[in-house]
Amino acid sequence: MLLTVKYPELKPHISELTQFIAKELDVNASQVQLVNFTPKENDTLIKWAIFPAESAGYISNATALNIISRLSENGIHLPDSYGNYKVFEWKIEPPPERSWWQQHYLVIVVPFIIIIVAAVLALGAWFIWHRQQAVLSYKPVDSVVAEQELQPLQN
Repeated sequence: MLLTVKYPELKPHISELTQFIAKELDVNASQVQLVNFTPKENDTLIKWAIFPAESAGYISNATALNIISRLSENGIHLPDSYGNYKVFEWKIEPPPERSWWQQHYLVIVVPFIIIIVAAVLALGAWFIWHRQQAVLSYKPVDSVVAEQELQPLQN
């Protein structure tokens, strides 16, 4: 996007620019990221990208078609403080391929957490059982144990 505003004049309003772009394209402001600025004599060249929401791994077809139609029909209207603008090049790129770890981390992390929790619970149960056994097995030194009692003699 080429804006007819000098970069020093644009710099304090960069965060507002992302919000205006997001509003015009009906996406969240967190999805619009300004990637690069190239100051020219009286203009500023801006490269920006729209990413899926963090909770989603993709942009739906309806949203993508809406964004494409607004970009192709010059459906973005910015305030006059940004001067005139021109969207002169846009492209659609698939998201970068996720690594094996990014695709399968839940399959590894969840069982690991379950094993740790089960081990802690088992250790706690053993510790409580062991303490109860120790309390029950304690008898005073002078107490009579069942084997020490005299049994009646049988003739």
